[in-house]
Amino acid sequence: MIKTLLSTFAICLSFGTLSAQFNCEGGRFLEEVFPNFILTSNITYGSAENVTGANQSLQLDIYEPQGDTASLRPLLILAHGGSFIFGNKTGPDVVPLCVKYAKLGYVVASIEYRLGYENFFPTPETATQTVYRASSDTKAAIRYFRSQVSAGTNNFRIHPDYIFSGGVSAGAFTALHAAYIDQESEIPAEVNPADFGGIEGNSGNPGFPSNVRGIVNLCGAIGDTSWIEAGDPPCVSAHGTADNTVPYGTDIINVLGQDLLLVDGSASIVERLGNLGIDNPFASWPGIGHTPFINDDLYLDSVYQIVTPFLANLVGCDVTVSAKAVQPEFAVFPNPFDASGFSVRSAEPWKTCRVIDFSGREVFRAENNAVTSTLQINHPLDSGIYLIQIHFVSGNSASRKLIRR
Repeated sequence: MIKTLLSTFAICLSFGTLSAQFNCEGGRFLEEVFPNFILTSNITYGSAENVTGANQSLQLDIYEPQGDTASLRPLLILAHGGSFIFGNKTGPDVVPLCVKYAKLGYVVASIEYRLGYENFFPTPETATQTVYRASSDTKAAIRYFRSQVSAGTNNFRIHPDYIFSGGVSAGAFTALHAAYIDQESEIPAEVNPADFGGIEGNSGNPGFPSNVRGIVNLCGAIGDTSWIEAGDPPCVSAHGTADNTVPYGTDIINVLGQDLLLVDGSASIVERLGNLGIDNPFASWPGIGHTPFINDDLYLDSVYQIVTPFLANLVGCDVTVSAKAVQPEFAVFPNPFDASGFSVRSAEPWKTCRVIDFSGREVFRAENNAVTSTLQINHPLDSGIYLIQIHFVSGNSASRKLIRR
């Protein structure tokens, strides 16, 4: 917490007084108000010695909302998964998130970070060091953007006080450790600070703070929840209770068939945050395994439903953030949709799908006689905002906003 306070003070000294107000009108930060995005690839943000002893250049990709005229924008930095062995910044686990949040009005950076374990097969010591390297790279990426602001080369118009970090699986590990290991006393015993650049690491852009306003944890874990202290940033999490890759709660993590470390998964993180009075919305998916949102739009929509209001609230939009979300009810993809139509995917069989216009008139109705959970709908709806209602076989019902471009 002391580190966080000092970092905030440093930002004020470095960047002066910047407006902390974002324009949330028109649905920005809550809806895809920008239909397209701009991608700028392979920006070098730092470099450091990797596990082989070679110097590795570190790069990131930037996703921006196309046509955005805002003078300053919030930044979301995301890190891919892959057990710290594989994966990259253009992977299917992170790119849909980058595109989504760019269309909502954020600038999004997908970063690469150092991968690999010494001698390939990890031990508790080398696994801890690998996570520390990656989290140091995350901190360097955060500092990179603040260094650009300070140098007057803020080409992506980042507001340095509104930087968020997050990731998927191993990427969530990096974001959590980068945010919550913020004091020298919290550096794990397996890491020699002199060899790894101390609390901030040595991946580049020294002299700038690396604190963030919030964290997005998708199926990740942290080495010890005691590193989370009062005054630390809030965190939104999503995790399946049957995750056999990264523990849902506190358990031993297994990599390459080896039991390695006792870690605290999302449920334990949420409990710690709650005990400290720190915001901690949580999508807990009963009976679901690791990162289901990569291959299933239903769970990707569940991620959006909890992460979107969390971030929007932190940038100043007055929205209610649900404390906990459970198994998703249904999803509509794409949304907004065009003349090619949309698909409805539900967690349980449904009977009736209704689309209602702004005046309350039913403009489309489908009876699901086959009692399946997925339906492709091609209907010539006019451009506008609708309400879609699903009535399930169980007797429950749910609704969602539907937008036709």
